[in-house]
Amino acid sequence: MVAAATGSLCEAANAAVQGNASEEKLIASAKAVANSTAQLLLACRVKADPTSVTQKRLQAAGNQIKRAADNLVKAAQGAAVFTDVEVEVTLSTRLTGGIRQEIEAQEEILRKERELEEARKRLAHIRKARYRDDPME
Repeated sequence: MVAAATGSLCEAANAAVQGNASEEKLIASAKAVANSTAQLLLACRVKADPTSVTQKRLQAAGNQIKRAADNLVKAAQGAAVFTDVEVEVTLSTRLTGGIRQEIEAQEEILRKERELEEARKRLAHIRKARYRDDPME
């Protein structure tokens, strides 16, 4: 799962460099890497001695991955170069295809949330303008 999510993140980053990716895809991919890494760490904790040096180093590496993914999400959210890109959803029963499908669904959710926020801002602007122009005031 970590490898598939990382591959998706690499694809999103390459597309972003070429100007063909959406902010949402990059964010969803970064979050998928962090989430799948956390799942891997949890599985390792169950099987390994939690006080071993190896386990502590693995946990430290996982924390660095989480921080890096969070930084990437913040950077992508602050970038103005992203434009909406239509994403084709492919249904797959394979593990890597399922992860990709999940990332694409997360991307769509993030896009819809951004559109919702923009709609709320438009509504607030309309209401402010209406109250400003109201002769009853």
